Formats: sequence, C-alpha cells, structure tokens
Amino acid sequence: MDVSNTSTPRQSGGPATVMIVGAGPVGLLLANLLQKWGVSFRIIEKNTGPSTETKAMAVHSRTLEILRELGLSEQAISNGFTVNQFSLQSNARRVLNYNFSYLDAAYPLLLSLPQPMLEKILLERLEASGGSVEWNTELVDLQNQQGCVQMGLRHGDGSDERLTVRWAVACDGARSTVRQCLGLSFDGASYERFFMLADADIEWSGKPDEGAFFLSAREGYVAVAPINAQSRYRLFIEMPYALPAEGERPSLSLESFQQLCEGRGQKMTLSNITSTTLAAFQHRRVQSLHHGAVFLAGDSAHIGSPIGGQWMNLGMSEVYNLAWKIAYVDQGLAAPSLLQSYNEERYPVALQAESMAHRLTTLITLEHRALVWLRDNVLPLLSRWRTVQRKLPSMVSGHHYSYAKSDYIQESLTKKQRTHWHKKDRKLRFKTAVPRAGQLAPDVELWQAPGTPPRHLIDLFHGTFTLLIFSAADQFSSLLPGYYALADTVQQDYPGIKAYCVIDALSSAEAPLEHSTLLDPDWRLHKRYHARAGTLMLIRPDGYIAFQGPDATTLMTYLHLRSGLLKGAKRTAACATDSAVLQL
Repeated sequence: MDVSNTSTPRQSGGPATVMIVGAGPVGLLLANLLQKWGVSFRIIEKNTGPSTETKAMAVHSRTLEILRELGLSEQAISNGFTVNQFSLQSNARRVLNYNFSYLDAAYPLLLSLPQPMLEKILLERLEASGGSVEWNTELVDLQNQQGCVQMGLRHGDGSDERLTVRWAVACDGARSTVRQCLGLSFDGASYERFFMLADADIEWSGKPDEGAFFLSAREGYVAVAPINAQSRYRLFIEMPYALPAEGERPSLSLESFQQLCEGRGQKMTLSNITSTTLAAFQHRRVQSLHHGAVFLAGDSAHIGSPIGGQWMNLGMSEVYNLAWKIAYVDQGLAAPSLLQSYNEERYPVALQAESMAHRLTTLITLEHRALVWLRDNVLPLLSRWRTVQRKLPSMVSGHHYSYAKSDYIQESLTKKQRTHWHKKDRKLRFKTAVPRAGQLAPDVELWQAPGTPPRHLIDLFHGTFTLLIFSAADQFSSLLPGYYALADTVQQDYPGIKAYCVIDALSSAEAPLEHSTLLDPDWRLHKRYHARAGTLMLIRPDGYIAFQGPDATTLMTYLHLRSGLLKGAKRTAACATDSAVLQL
C-alpha cells in the first residue's frame, strides 16, 4: 500500500489500514475497537482538542454492553447518573412510562453521561493502549478508488499529506467532509420548531432518578433529564414554531425559563441556570452507509429528533457492527463481501430509529383535541400490560433491533424445535422471549462453583464467533463425543470461531481437557435459549445470533454458503481480545 506521511505518526509501525475521520464518541469507539482487534489505523480530528460541549448525554443500555467489551462500562456508570425511568405526563397524569429496570439486559438502566465525559473515557483508554488522535488535522480531499481510498490531509502546521488506505470511515458529524467529498446528498428537512436548552437545579415532585416530558398541545412540551443526584437537570423546552431571526428570539434568562415551565401540571422551581442555548433540529440521512471503500457512521450518515436520545448511541452501535467485520476481512478470516452486510444490516436500523423518533415526536406534540384525548386516556390503559411495559424501554435502549433479513443470518429452527423439552422439564414455564437468529443473544450469568466470581455469557462473545452446542446431557452421556467432534471440526475449519459444549454437570472433570465446556447444572442456559439436545447457536462478535439450527449438517452448510467466513483460513494478525477465560 503506497502511503506517504510527511509530518504525523501512524497508529502502528506500518501504513494505516483504516482512516477514521472524526474523534467524537463514534470515532473514538471505532479507534478503540480496531486497536483491540489489531487493525492498524489513524484517527484525525480537525478541532484542536476534545469537545467541551455537552451535546448528547443519554447512554443507553446497549451502548453500555458495547463499552463492556473495552472494560469501560463500570467506569462510565461511576462517572454518570443512573436514570431508572422516563415518563410522559399530561395534565398532571402519567400517560406513558419507560421503566428501564424492566430491560432484559446486562444493564437495565439509562445512563446520564455528558458527551465530553464519555469522550474523555474513550480517549484515555485509547491512549493507554498505545493509540492517539491526530488533532488539528483536516481532511481536504478524498477519492474512492478500486479497493482503496486516496486522501489528502492538511495538518495544523500547514503541511499537506497524501496517502492511500484500504478503508475510510466517516465519523465527522452532520457537516461531514467525507460526505461532501463523495458528493452524497443529505436528504431531509428542518423541524418547524426549536428548543430552548439549559442546565438547572430543579425542585419538583419527581424521584431523583426519574426524567419526564410534560406535554402541552399549544405551548410545546417541557422535558427534564437528570444529570446527577443533586437535583441537577438538563431542561428542554420545545417552542412550537420555527426559530426566529436574530433580535426576535426569546430571552434565555432564568425568569424566561421559569415562566415557560409554569402551567404544565407539575410545579417546578428553577435555580442556578447555566449552559443556556437555542437549538433547531433537522432530520436528514444519506441513501447508503457504504460507498466503495468508504463507510459512514453516526451523524455523518443521519441526524434526527433528539427525543429518545438515539443518535449518538446509534452511531456507536454502527461502528461496533463494522469493526469486527473489517478485522475479519483484514486478517483473512472472512471474504471482503462480508463488508456489504454493514449497510444491509444498519441502514434499516437507522430508518427504524428515524421512524420511532418521528412517532414519538408526533405523539408528544399532538395538537388536535380528539387525538390529545385519545393519547391521554388510551395509552395509560395500554401501558398497564406487562408486555407493553417490557417493550417500551427496549425500543429506545437499542436491544430490539434485528438483522433477521440480512443475507448473512440464518434461522433454521422451527417453532416446535425451539420449544421442545424432555418430559422432566415440561413443568417449566418460561416468560422470557425465544431468541431468534438476527437478534441480540440474551445474556446469562453463567453457573459457577460457590465462592468463585460471577461470569457472564456475553463476555465470551468478545473477539470471536461463539458456537454454543447444547447437549441437554451430563458429562457421562454417550452423545458428548459427537458434540466435541463437531466443535473440533468447526474450530479447525474456521479459526474465527470458538466452540463450547453446554452440559448438565457440576464439574467438567470427565470432559476432555482440550475442549471448552460450559457447565449448566441448573439448565439456566438451556432454559434462557429454549434449547433442546443438539440445538446449535452461532453468535457473532457483536453479540448477534448469526445462526440457529438443529444439526451439524445445517450449520456446516450455513458456514460454507452464507456466513461470509472463509473455510481453512489462517489468521494473519493477532486479535488483542480479553474475552472471558473459563477455569474448568
């Protein structure tokens, strides 16, 4: 690869494989992931240093699971504030309630964490692992070539640099230079309303860990989102008309904010107001996230309504989908065609997020009296159903998105095969949803001997495909040799897969030492996955179920024809994974 670098160091000893443009939370996450995967990269940012503006502050549960792979989830939680619920209130009555403690996830919560703090956590982790951001470095030119990208950079000292990389990823925000260089349209429109924003101490009757929307048909809504436990909130006030010209805009004084909060069915007393601003929002998106050797992620690809706190989280999930695919292709474990699945899987998710934000915006900003009455009287009845209570937080947390329609996903279990149980277990009733291919694999706390630290299933997924072979048998079963033989075959043919046999045993003493075994004496794994003897589940490095099937033949056919993985491949670079190692 022909790379000429005149003034700045590369992330690794040789030419960069990936150029990341933009060092916000999306770009920094991608840099950390590529660093961990062992993929050479550079990350540039036209600003002179990290952002100090709060911008986004909602870190959803799925994003915390992503940060977990980097060992950063607990650090994020300790630096943020846990929000357990968000309600929609109209005329002093709860219309709808999003209770995040109902999430079936490793982190059943919404985290309030200002964007600068999240960026600081990601940047410190990157630097601690040997990476760095090239600040004050601007992209001035980009050309998509056959199998590579030619780029022109301008450094802070005025020097120019020409280079070629295998792939480029746009993480440079709504005014993306990458998008402009590619000549891509950013279709959409502005919302005919604007927002007054501030941070303030607020006294009201809500719980400290609760946020709320206070709805008003004519005056726009007011939203309060907790920042910390000391009654500090981010305040959003919607003004139901377009942003006026300079000189005609509303005052950003404490008195103005206090007045706009009156008559909302909830007494609120504001004080110590800071970070006041006016903001107008737009909804726009590109037509594809993948153009040749260039990928777009985050605000460079789509922007929308701030309701639901979706967009930063969406961008971080996008690069989490992309990073392992780049690594597998770069290391010779997968065919380059696997990269096509990035747009195939993530563009529909972006459309769903946009649609949901539109629906929430419409629901919150209703003005017609009849529709307002229906909203305020029907939704409280629907929200009493436990199914609705469980689904609402999942819709905004990022867990409900599915890749089931992807060409690289295969569901081969029938309904009967998913729910079959031996007679001794028919008395069991499972309230959890049946996992399906294309969905996130549910987390389970693995069985451990008394006195040993807890381990979670999702930690096995980091850095590799994971094959779970459910045996529904103990360590003395005559079926186990066949299952272990399957594990051997898969791992020998596809070095990017790690296989585990799930057995009904308290000890793996009788299991062959060369095999990986998950102990499941109380059947918690079998039950959560609704698995019978011989059920096979292949889970991707991003935690999504790639394949479910009842037998080895179906699995091997999938691996050969649809997985994108290369049979007989040899890994060309080491992946710096720190996935859980089980002491069995």
